Formats: sequence, C-alpha cells, structure tokens
Amino acid sequence: MLQIEREKSFKAENVLSLRRKVTQSQANEEMNKIAKYLKENSLKQTGPIITATFAIDSGLSEPLIDMEILVPIDKKISSPVEYKFKDIFHIKHAVHAKHVGTPATLHKTYNDLFTYIKENNLQQITTAYNVYIKNIESRQPADNLNIDVYIGVNPSVL
Repeated sequence: MLQIEREKSFKAENVLSLRRKVTQSQANEEMNKIAKYLKENSLKQTGPIITATFAIDSGLSEPLIDMEILVPIDKKISSPVEYKFKDIFHIKHAVHAKHVGTPATLHKTYNDLFTYIKENNLQQITTAYNVYIKNIESRQPADNLNIDVYIGVNPSVL
C-alpha cells in the first residue's frame, strides 16, 4: 500500500535547470550533456536530480515530452546560454509518495496521488516533481528506482 503524506516540502539551492521538448532518447542525451557541462566547469552535483513532465505529445512516431531537468550544484553561476540558473527550487504544501520499482509502474504512483488529491478535495497547483533518491545515472537495475514524488497543492481551504 502506497503511503501518501501531506504538507511535505522539498528544497534545493543553486539549481541548474533545463526545460525543453525532447524524446525519451533525447532526454537521456540531455542528462549526459548536463553531466559533461558540470565536469567541464568544475561544478559538483550536491543533491538528487529532479525532473518534471509538463506535457506529452504522443501524436508522433516517438512521443515528445515537455520536461524540466533540475540539478542542484555547489555554487552560484551566471546562467549559461543553454541552461537557466535558479537560486532556489522550493516546493511547499505538497502531497508526497515514495515510488520504489520500475519506470513502468510510476504511473500507478501518480494515479494514487491524483486520487488522493481528489478524494481529499485538494487543489493541485504544480505538476508532479520526481526527486531521484537513487542517482538515475548510476547503473542500478531499472526495477530498482527510488523516487520521491511531490505534487504541490493549494494550502487554502476553500
């Protein structure tokens, strides 16, 4: 049984951000480019990678995903051309669940969270943010994902 918690938050500082429309294979390439950028600029990743999906266009041969990749780093930088720099990424008043398993079953975790939000008359105000507790670049088996999923909800009771 999935445990869902309310009023959770997640905060990261000095965050490198990339948002664009990509295919799944391009998303993996972008992750590699970010790792290369960090190395070339003597930057260190200081926390888990965070991803968010805003939309999926499945009308193509390979679905096009509007997504954001966020990587906490060890210092402030001026925004490079390809990326944005965010002083802080902070999601508050979120519902939270821990997904342990395969990417194929992640949708069940989302569905459980959306059902919880609806049943508790909450108002969703953000997309789902995936915080990868086990580094997604590590060579862990795909069925061994450990992701904290946060969805921001309106703290007002209306």
